[in-house]
Amino acid sequence: MTRTIPLKQGLNIVWAKESSTVARPGLRNAGHGVGKTSLCLLLRHILGDDTSAVGALREKAVSGFPKGGVAAKVHLDNSTWLVFRPYGAYGHSLAAEVDSLEELLAPGVANQFQAYLTSLEAFSIGRLTSQSLPGSNQPLKWKHLLAWCIRDQRKRFDGFYSWRDGEGLGFTRPRREPPVFVSSVLGLLDADMDDLIRAVEAKQVEVERTEARLPDLEREPGLLLSGALREMRLRVGANEDEPVFQNTACDSIESRVAEMLDAALSLEAGLEKQVDAAEDRVIEALNQLKEFKRRVELAEADFGIAKSRVTQNLPELERFIKLRETLQNPSGRCDIGGIEISACEHVLQRRAKPELNLIRDEREVKQTAANLAAQVRSCEQELEAAKSSVNLQEQQLSNQRVEVRRLRIRIATSEASRVTLKQAWDVLKLRQEQRDKGLDNAELARAQEQLAVSKRDLNGLKAKLEARKSQTSKRTKDLTALTRSIGERMLGASGHVRFMPGNEVKPFEIAKGGEAYQVLEVLLGDVVCLIDSATSDRNHHPGFLVHDCPREADMSELLYRNFFMTSAEAADQLAGTGGTPIQFIVTTTSAPPPELRSKTHVVLELEPGVDEKLLFKRELMPSLPGLEPA
Repeated sequence: MTRTIPLKQGLNIVWAKESSTVARPGLRNAGHGVGKTSLCLLLRHILGDDTSAVGALREKAVSGFPKGGVAAKVHLDNSTWLVFRPYGAYGHSLAAEVDSLEELLAPGVANQFQAYLTSLEAFSIGRLTSQSLPGSNQPLKWKHLLAWCIRDQRKRFDGFYSWRDGEGLGFTRPRREPPVFVSSVLGLLDADMDDLIRAVEAKQVEVERTEARLPDLEREPGLLLSGALREMRLRVGANEDEPVFQNTACDSIESRVAEMLDAALSLEAGLEKQVDAAEDRVIEALNQLKEFKRRVELAEADFGIAKSRVTQNLPELERFIKLRETLQNPSGRCDIGGIEISACEHVLQRRAKPELNLIRDEREVKQTAANLAAQVRSCEQELEAAKSSVNLQEQQLSNQRVEVRRLRIRIATSEASRVTLKQAWDVLKLRQEQRDKGLDNAELARAQEQLAVSKRDLNGLKAKLEARKSQTSKRTKDLTALTRSIGERMLGASGHVRFMPGNEVKPFEIAKGGEAYQVLEVLLGDVVCLIDSATSDRNHHPGFLVHDCPREADMSELLYRNFFMTSAEAADQLAGTGGTPIQFIVTTTSAPPPELRSKTHVVLELEPGVDEKLLFKRELMPSLPGLEPA
């Protein structure tokens, strides 16, 4: 089951007629629920829109047409794309530069859907002076322009910049940015004005940031001072009522700090003396240790001599005797006595010790065996005693070194605390003195000066921008003249329509009150932009417009007729001149003017209650049980 809609250049009317069957009451007789809005959503789907409203329609459509979809020919500049998009969420969208759907679906045809989407961006946003919005630098997308070109019926045409209901377009500033975007599309925003807008936005951000900092900068010195005071009172043990500086005989933070600093210096001086004494003891113990180790070596030599005589090991005996002589005749000064070795009583005593004679014969050995054994035992005992003395001395030396390190740690800890206290006092003293002299907020003064300069620069930029806007350029004149001409045709009178490019709410205004004229302002503005796109090379509007159901009830019968007739006449005139074509698609439940009810302008008639005249030739959602019409 298919339906072909012959959309063409110029005005295309989709007329949802009231039912010809009088017996069908209510909504089924009023032209609703036949597919007008669904057709607009399908057009959005074909043009790359995948928002929630389109998704909701696809979910309904796929239940009745599981393998169904929508196809269309899309003309972009000099290229014609055949596009097919399925209803199913998991189907593949297809696009190629071919002439028919059969060719697109034929095997072997390359799918260029992504290239088609890229072409949409290039055809629309790619032609703008800038592809981003001033201020936020938000990238512009085809979806922004599409939302304007296919208006959402649910917004009821209640404002020129009201394009979607419940589907955010992603503008960072929804009120300020659509007018700038439209100005860019219409060619009113040239490179110079774009630069000015960006400069104003940047400077405005700078001003706002500086203003936001001022309250914190104003509070910061007081907070820092009170924090420093609180910390210092806790550190020195001062009461809340004690003054900062010493001005009487009473205690103050200053006097307590001085006392603590003096006490720390005194402590450190005493500890330094203890360190000196401890280091002297370390040196003395080190020298004694050296002597004890030499005694061990002598005892080892004596023990070796005695043992060698017992074992009659002459080579070892000679070696140990030479070793002892070397140890007994050192050169230099004695470490313990601090005098020359030759005058040292201890050394002289060692030298006066009787020598052990070499063994002459076996008989002598036997005669002196008992004496030699006693000498060995005596030497061994002396060696063990010397080793014990070394161990004790090493432990004492270690303890004395630990004491030196402990004292140095105490000194370092005291110095660190003293320096920290001194630094904290210097900071507190400086902050208090600056506060007393009113000099405690230099950064605030700099920020205020910067703010004044930024505001002056901002005002200058705004003045330049307003002057630039107020200049009556040729683009503004052309749009003003076209607006006046179309307004006269719609209203039948002159002087009631104005084009106001700087207005962020109503760029096209009809100088009459009433809701009918508010709707007509939106319709008028869209038609002006559409026609201008065909007559000006500065206008980057795609020349494609869809209005979903601007009903006669929203206006008056005369205004409704004039709206349609003006659109048809303008399209016919443009087609007759051979200029750039436009395409205007309007869905309506009200009958179009009799002159436009032919197939030349009415491309599709829909009617409730007649399946063949429903958009999908059937209702997508069945009626609820028990509520079927009689």
